[in-house]
Amino acid sequence: MTSIIEIYKRFPTQDDCLKHLEKVRWGDDPMCPYCGADTVCEKSEQDRRSRLQCWSCKKSFSVTVGTIFHNSHIDLQRWFLLISLMFSAKKGLSAMQAARCLELRRPTVWSMMHRIRGAMKDNGELLSGIVEMDETYVGGKPRKGNRKDPDDKGSPRGRGTDKAPVVGAVARGGKVKAKLVNKDEMTGADMEKLVMEMMDVKNSVLNTDEYPGYNGMNNHLIHRTISHKSGYSRRDLFSGQYGNIHTNTIEGFWAIVKRAVYGQFHHVSKKYLPLYLNELTYRYNNRGTINALEDILCLAIKP
Repeated sequence: MTSIIEIYKRFPTQDDCLKHLEKVRWGDDPMCPYCGADTVCEKSEQDRRSRLQCWSCKKSFSVTVGTIFHNSHIDLQRWFLLISLMFSAKKGLSAMQAARCLELRRPTVWSMMHRIRGAMKDNGELLSGIVEMDETYVGGKPRKGNRKDPDDKGSPRGRGTDKAPVVGAVARGGKVKAKLVNKDEMTGADMEKLVMEMMDVKNSVLNTDEYPGYNGMNNHLIHRTISHKSGYSRRDLFSGQYGNIHTNTIEGFWAIVKRAVYGQFHHVSKKYLPLYLNELTYRYNNRGTINALEDILCLAIKP
């Protein structure tokens, strides 16, 4: 990942950031984002050197048009720094902390972070191999540890809670997908639909717990279950070929999600939870990426 020191060295000025963004978006052939023509040149005014002029539609524009940076008064260097800070924070970065680092107002940084999260979309590639699938519940207050506390009126688990249900799947040694769902969308038919959306069923082996919604999965792919009452991992006759039966990998990802929510974000509404899931899954899926800034910029310039 590009460090903040490297960003300061590579992009010391706004012009350097703009030139790099133009290179990422257009290469050596700039195009008009309004009409798509390549009859483009720089404007002659010295004070508008960052803007280009299209001779076909007669409009002037900047490289930021149609990107997450459009209509933003924040310099691109701070945008690049924020991307670097967000990607390097494994368990998330709070808007307050980012605001202190960038010397900006918290609402401004919060809006910038949501634009970046919106760009961190899943590429649509299906999971394959040994895939683990599970559901969790995000948000609300953590359960109290002392059950004898007279103020504790009970914090139910599972579908009895008011928290937001999230279904996820992860390929062992590979990528993860997570999706916010409604409580009434967790029946057997709904879970089968999610499996079809997330996995290449012809080339996957599914591992789950004993949640009844997974009961019909054997109709579509090899399905193995683990009972957490008896243990967190077990072997069977096919373990030599498909590995042990467990959901420890997806549980590890849920741990990252909940530590981000409780430890960094503190409160996440259902309205914006998909954006936070975008960030967490993207960072997990690209944890070994060296040029993460370039990859995120490629996503950021897409309309």
